[in-house]
Amino acid sequence: MRFRSFSKKLAQTVETIGVVAILLMFVFTVVDVVGAKLFLKPLRGATDLVGFAQIIAISSTIAIGLFLEKHIKIEFLVPRMPRLFQKISDCLVNIFGIALFIFLAWGSFQFGLSLKRAGEMASTAHLPLYPFAFALAVFAVIASLYFISQLLFLFFEEGGER
Repeated sequence: MRFRSFSKKLAQTVETIGVVAILLMFVFTVVDVVGAKLFLKPLRGATDLVGFAQIIAISSTIAIGLFLEKHIKIEFLVPRMPRLFQKISDCLVNIFGIALFIFLAWGSFQFGLSLKRAGEMASTAHLPLYPFAFALAVFAVIASLYFISQLLFLFFEEGGER
């Protein structure tokens, strides 16, 4: 399925951003600790920078976690039900997943707009906050592609694995 492969490739690309963010968290922490202990000059805004990197690292890797099925999945009753019930259940779960991530994207986008209008800045790093809310919105849309691809698979299933 082309849509699924496109979505997974996009999730893998965005995962790279998350890996870079984790490496930046490491760099910020090391620079802060070494600067504070050896030179008595800690990295200004290190806590804010690590927090921003965490936002990017977590939100950018949600989609690939879904595609690789690294999320918690509890299945003890559904596999014992008739195939039609399983399809209906899968359909509802995917619709709820799409709704969740689209609402998250919409809310993050609206929050980003309000942060931009207000001119909100991080207290110690003096960076604007709105780009991180917008990034979360983009990554939530990418995560919703997983549920859309699952839903398409349910309707246009050609056999085989997802």
